[in-house]
Amino acid sequence: MVSANKIFFSILIAFTILQSCNDSSSVSNNDSNLPKQKGFLRIDFEEPNYSLLNEKDIPFEFYYNSNSASANQISSKIVKFNYEKLGMSLDLSINKLYDKNEFLSYLSDFNLLLDTHTKKSNGFLLKEFENINYSTFGKIYEFRGNVASPIQFYITDSISNFITGSINLKFKPNYDSIFPSIQYIKDDILFLFQSINWK
Repeated sequence: MVSANKIFFSILIAFTILQSCNDSSSVSNNDSNLPKQKGFLRIDFEEPNYSLLNEKDIPFEFYYNSNSASANQISSKIVKFNYEKLGMSLDLSINKLYDKNEFLSYLSDFNLLLDTHTKKSNGFLLKEFENINYSTFGKIYEFRGNVASPIQFYITDSISNFITGSINLKFKPNYDSIFPSIQYIKDDILFLFQSINWK
């Protein structure tokens, strides 16, 4: 009787072990059926090559990244740089100033636009720029999160010219995947700030 119980319990333990092995193998087989995590395409960025943009009806000249962006002057007030491979554009709006009130008005409009983007973002980083020798002053706002325009900026001599600019996306944003592209174009914006020359 005792030996029969031992045999019974031995068979029960062996069956339990075999069953648990089968369960774990079925789980590992089912792993292949789990949804795969989303991946992001790797982007090979072009080495920047900066070319001078000097149009007679634009009151300043500066350098832009001609390896990655095509310049398109829409009018004397709008210049668009199309980053085709990145699905983004860098858009400039050019405004002439005739008095101090106009400067304050354009600055107020810019700040209203910032408020709209700030509400839709997860915060922003601010970079201020000043070059007294060339009478150049500006601010760059980089927004975090899934916003349609991740960078807004202005640059001015505070006397005659007030330029606003923005990076605009041509697709639904995913901040993590587009972050490297934003930084790439941000470098071009910083080069614009450093190279601008008022006429």
